[in-house]
Amino acid sequence: MRKVTIWFILFVWTSTVFAQKRILMENLGVSQDKDITPIVLEALQQADFKDAILVFPKGTYHFYPERAIGKYHAVTNHDNSYKYFAFPLIGCTNIEIDGGGSDFIFHGVMTPFLVENSMGIKLKNFSIDWKEPFYLQAEVLESNALEQYVDIAVNPMTKTEFEGNRLGFVTNGLSLPFLGESMVFDPKTNAVAYNAQSYLLNGVASRKTFDQSLGGNNYRIKARFAKTPAPAGLIYVFKGPNRSNRLAPAIHLTNSSNLHLDKLNIYHAGGMGVIAEKSENIHLNEVNVKLREGSGRMVSTTADATHFCNCKGELVIENCLFENMLDDASNIHGTYVKISELVDKHTIRAGVNHIQQFDYNFASSGDKVEFITNETLLPIAPATVKSFKKINDHLFELSFVEELPATLKVNDAVDNVTWYPTTIFRNNVVRNNRARSILISIRNKTVIENNTFSSMMTSILFEGDLNHWYESGAVDDVLIRNNIFYDCVYGGGKGSVIWINPRMKQTLKDQPYEKNIVIEDNEFRTFDNSILSALSVDGLIFRNNKIIESGTYPKLWPGLPVIEVRDGLNTLIQNNSFEGKEKARIVIDENSSRSLKIDKKQKGFVIDKK
Repeated sequence: MRKVTIWFILFVWTSTVFAQKRILMENLGVSQDKDITPIVLEALQQADFKDAILVFPKGTYHFYPERAIGKYHAVTNHDNSYKYFAFPLIGCTNIEIDGGGSDFIFHGVMTPFLVENSMGIKLKNFSIDWKEPFYLQAEVLESNALEQYVDIAVNPMTKTEFEGNRLGFVTNGLSLPFLGESMVFDPKTNAVAYNAQSYLLNGVASRKTFDQSLGGNNYRIKARFAKTPAPAGLIYVFKGPNRSNRLAPAIHLTNSSNLHLDKLNIYHAGGMGVIAEKSENIHLNEVNVKLREGSGRMVSTTADATHFCNCKGELVIENCLFENMLDDASNIHGTYVKISELVDKHTIRAGVNHIQQFDYNFASSGDKVEFITNETLLPIAPATVKSFKKINDHLFELSFVEELPATLKVNDAVDNVTWYPTTIFRNNVVRNNRARSILISIRNKTVIENNTFSSMMTSILFEGDLNHWYESGAVDDVLIRNNIFYDCVYGGGKGSVIWINPRMKQTLKDQPYEKNIVIEDNEFRTFDNSILSALSVDGLIFRNNKIIESGTYPKLWPGLPVIEVRDGLNTLIQNNSFEGKEKARIVIDENSSRSLKIDKKQKGFVIDKK
């Protein structure tokens, strides 16, 4: 029976492949000196949007928004707007784009690839870049801590716009009157600068800078810095104000299935590299978000390299390089929606609460959900969606087959548990980026193995949240093994290399939020103290790990323990080793100590039960 099944699958697969029509793009007149956006649409129409391979001869091709398909378009974790698409793979079946090793260069505010309501899509063998970057880059010439200013030389790759006493910039047709959100890089390492958070412009201070032209591309920026302006030689990157700087992701996958991205280089995007929502079975292989060699740029994507919201099936991310993003390498999560009204025994009104989630399609008839308490983020009861009706872009009505739980109240939440993937994140390299390496908030099995991590913040973060991003949910089966962590959390903020930190208003000592997290056979080469901080976990295992002090930088948080466990159950700490100048502290609170199993003979550790 097993042989019959395998041969049937092979027959269907080979039949599908041979049924695809090869469309040679040179026969449609693509060339390297004109806008080929309308030619792509012509090729898709010729194929009737199905069963075709679009094959490009190797070259450099340019895409512009003026003749592109467009519509008002919502993209989760981005800024919604009227958007233009170079490759509008909408309602497609079994379409492959083979770039043949080409460079695809984009101009203006547009989304290179939209895969929507489609299945069996494959993107391979090309790179994505923009002629102009969506940010301003400037080297610090002089730094004055006493008078709180920096003199900067703006890289001419971006045009400045100076009005009154305020510096802005113009890129891809966008006029950004404020410098906006910032980060500081070190050209010696090509990474975010050590202790970079000390040098940032504070909060909305980038809207309140007092700027002065010094002639040419040189300017003086006087502002309120987090602690002190960056020293001479470091490089500031400004990406404009929030709500204006996530307009152009490279690839958007939505309401689609069986998607394969292979051998892609995403050199830049004005948003995320790959953003996927409500899609099933996604495979990324050798999808690199990285700097183009020789470009002089410090930033690849201006947001996450990859991001997956309420996806399901199997998600595989392997053999990828993610570097120099201005946000995480990967964020994989669901969505908490907050209840605003109990309508009747079967019906609620609820909504998305973060503005970059507006117009999100949370659920469909038949989806399984859980009701979640506002205070503890713990489940109240399961339910089945009977109907989902949008009222506007942030509010909707949900009806359920079952009656609502008696204890359910306004401001509790709903979590769509149908839309979670099983995940494999393996053989990847994450380095030089702002923010974290990977965030995990999914209940299905997750394996993170054979990766190399070095990010300015936490490398692996677990963080359910019903107060800011509203990203669900609790994990239930995570294996983190055979990874190497190099000098993480070097940006200046407080955190741990692996940080289990659900944002609950209240923890229940006998009902942890997270479950079954195994961290084993990893190597941590670290300049600072905190390797693992865990809150509210049942079944945490930390074993066979090697921790080595690197001495690369001075310690930022020398008072933190190497391992800390709070409000946990059934914790096992076993057979780890530590090499450093002093003993490594393990701090366990009273509640966690009751069910703790710990090897007291581990090399280099001292145990502190509180």
